[in-house]
Amino acid sequence: MTLPALICSLLLLAPASAEVSVVQFPAKSKITLSLGGKNKADVERAGTVAKVLVQAEGLQPPQSEQSRMNSYVVWAVSPEGIFDNLGELEIAGAKGSLAATTRFDRFAIVITAEPHYMVDKPGARIVFKNDVPRAVPAVPVMVEIGSYEYTNLPENTGGAPALVMEARAALAIAYSVSADRRVDAEFRQAKAALDTMEELYTRASMPDVVASAANAAIRRAHRATTLARQTFR
Repeated sequence: MTLPALICSLLLLAPASAEVSVVQFPAKSKITLSLGGKNKADVERAGTVAKVLVQAEGLQPPQSEQSRMNSYVVWAVSPEGIFDNLGELEIAGAKGSLAATTRFDRFAIVITAEPHYMVDKPGARIVFKNDVPRAVPAVPVMVEIGSYEYTNLPENTGGAPALVMEARAALAIAYSVSADRRVDAEFRQAKAALDTMEELYTRASMPDVVASAANAAIRRAHRATTLARQTFR
């Protein structure tokens, strides 16, 4: 894939607002939160962290929730509106799961469809969020979402694995914030990592080898994006 094919536009928008239910989790106790339907999150505080196990059913591909999205990302949201990216749902058929930890002791859980799993701010559309629990205290909190809007992301026309598309999207986002000019060294490393992944994918290498290369490309591209954004401040 050539670089021009990866170009997307990234607009810094006025954030939208969404209401979430922030839960106070008791120490040494497991609480199950409904995320709607058969979807749920089990939360158990253990010392200074909270263990979170998310299980979802009846999932559609992320792009069906929002065009050209490749990943479902799970977030813990603090009472102050701080988002902790817990990771992406591991998809198997129509089911998804994630085991993660957060240092928040009070938080809401939301799931959004994103271009790749390392995004540091949630998109403008929440796919799932926890209901108000009955057994433990919870308060409604208004939070900001959708600070960044991604358009013209690479489209999956060839049936590529989701992780391959995440890597392509990550570099496209880096390019959209002028990382190639603002943080040239980091962008070149990201581009080289993506080229390596593309070559492995074209050669039909083992899936775990392609996945490792894709993860490396995502990490490098996200670093380039983060550093490039900092130059605007």
